[in-house]
Amino acid sequence: MERQIKIIVTDTTQLTEKVIDFFKQFDIKLTDNKEGNLTFKQNSSLLDAWKTNPLKWASEIFVSIVDNKVLANFCVDTDAQMKTKEEEAVWQTFIDNFENYLTNGKTSNQKLISTISDNKKSRLTYFGWAIFGAIIGGLLGFVYNKMTGNNSSLSIFLIPIFATLFLGWKINYVKKKNAL
Repeated sequence: MERQIKIIVTDTTQLTEKVIDFFKQFDIKLTDNKEGNLTFKQNSSLLDAWKTNPLKWASEIFVSIVDNKVLANFCVDTDAQMKTKEEEAVWQTFIDNFENYLTNGKTSNQKLISTISDNKKSRLTYFGWAIFGAIIGGLLGFVYNKMTGNNSSLSIFLIPIFATLFLGWKINYVKKKNAL
């Protein structure tokens, strides 16, 4: 996921420090600070796909400060993620908070916490559908082996295939339902 924003700031006193403080409160580390160009990074790990807080995923945020303009480019690694509307909502709320923090000094952390909580609940639902699909795939593999009388390796592949199918179906169903 990649998002770019431009913010016009009226109060430019200690603007660089404000930007650094904002990301620091979310444990997103400053990795580069050169003449108004800041780079923040959240490192990736093998567990990114299991993290229920999208702000903990691998991400890189480039911030450029020129006079009273702040240009920010948010690059989030979503390759191992489900890419649900709830995950996108967390990042959008985070970006909105960043914008509000720089323009009027206020953030809606309660809204961000609520959005993260909603994301956690929805991920559990999605994992439930994946487990249901795995059970269906396992049962179909078992039935296939009993009907044919051989232990085919095809039955082992049915489990991840059905888990992925059910998970993908549920994600697309929610996206289409909310688009209406």
